[in-house]
Amino acid sequence: MVKIIKDITDDFFPTLGRWQSLRPLWLAGGLGALGLEIFSVLYFQVFLGLFPCEYCVKIRLAMIVIFLGAMVAALKPKFVLFKLIGYVITMGAAIWGLSMSISLEIINLKVKHSGFIPPCSLKGIVFPLGLKFDEWLPANFAPQGICGEGPQWFFLGFSMTHWLILVYLVMICGLCLMFLSWLAAIVKGRLGRESQNPGA
Repeated sequence: MVKIIKDITDDFFPTLGRWQSLRPLWLAGGLGALGLEIFSVLYFQVFLGLFPCEYCVKIRLAMIVIFLGAMVAALKPKFVLFKLIGYVITMGAAIWGLSMSISLEIINLKVKHSGFIPPCSLKGIVFPLGLKFDEWLPANFAPQGICGEGPQWFFLGFSMTHWLILVYLVMICGLCLMFLSWLAAIVKGRLGRESQNPGA
């Protein structure tokens, strides 16, 4: 553990560049996203009785897509195609999840301050690519609540949507750092080869 901390503090980008080409980092990120989705179902929905609205369901779906994208990269992280697919899927899902979280927070604020009735659906939810997640896995993806209505969950003074926004921002920043470290490693490797073969 001490060596890991020393590597990060002494040589952050090269260390991250090495890690993102290894399976454990992708597995940890993917399983973390899956864990958050399972936690949301078991704790918020089953234990607390806070049923998901249309936006909550889409936020959950984004976590599942992040998990799937990370698993693609984890299959063979040193293989460029798998890694690129993993980056595209996880980053796209994280950005989408962030946008859904921000939209839900805006609705919550409108309901709180103006009594605004949100355009939130309990049926006919449209998933990407026309997939029917609400029919296939209704316990996870069928909206059962109205956006902005009902009791709100708070932790350390922040609401659920605040925490979701923070989680997605951390994911996006982490993915950006990983991707930049990968590009830096590629450039460094290419420059190293050119310096060894100046006449090539």
